[in-house]
Amino acid sequence: MKLSLNIIALFAGITLFTTACEKKPVPATPTDTTGTTETHNEVHFNFENYFGDKEIELDNATYTTGQSEDIKISVFNYWITNIKLKKNDGTYFTEDESYRLMRADKHATLHFHIEDVPVGTYTGIEFMIGVDVPRNTSGAQTGALDPAVNGDMFWSWSTGYIQAKLEGTSPQSTEPNNFVQYHIGGVKAGSETPRAVSLTFANAMEVGQKAGAIKIKTDAAKWFGPGNPIKIADNPTSTHGSSPVSLMIADNYAKMFSMISAGNEE
Repeated sequence: MKLSLNIIALFAGITLFTTACEKKPVPATPTDTTGTTETHNEVHFNFENYFGDKEIELDNATYTTGQSEDIKISVFNYWITNIKLKKNDGTYFTEDESYRLMRADKHATLHFHIEDVPVGTYTGIEFMIGVDVPRNTSGAQTGALDPAVNGDMFWSWSTGYIQAKLEGTSPQSTEPNNFVQYHIGGVKAGSETPRAVSLTFANAMEVGQKAGAIKIKTDAAKWFGPGNPIKIADNPTSTHGSSPVSLMIADNYAKMFSMISAGNEE
């Protein structure tokens, strides 16, 4: 009987030792998700071309200017450059190498993205229509400014780029085949044709949790006034850099942009 009790005690000791040596599971450490929210540092742009309240249909629709003259548009191009986004604290984010050519016949050019935009609240945008004077006069260029890429918007290294172009036909034109042609350019001191544009958002745009999204209306009707009334019958063409008519049209097209919306990409 004494032997049996000793055996039982021995087995009990072995069981306790084995249990003590077993590894107990280590509780999982909670994952700290603070500050790991994905950011979207992009702003998406869409430019929508209109003539007054009608979308431009190249070589199709006929539009009426503020001078009661009719025009059918075949070409509508303009440079959007030097883009700056204004933050709610008054500072700016400026895009590097900011040169884009909008072509009405190539819808893909009217939509583009800007990357690496700092997280923040933005209240407006500034840009230039046309190519700034330094880049007009600084020799050979690359990218969108390379004449081999967009040569139809470039005259020469002495006269520079065509800032904006509008072509078409009008029964009021005295040119052969009723042709209308406005190639606006020139960077001569005191007669420069690039124009600055500043637009304010109706509501602040947040960049961070979602990408920003900006839609801008481009109204070609503004080329003809009301600021400087342009009559096709009197001036069916203007292709000379910094001519009086070109300067009037440049002042007009500086007012052809307006905000459609600013917010976030869904």
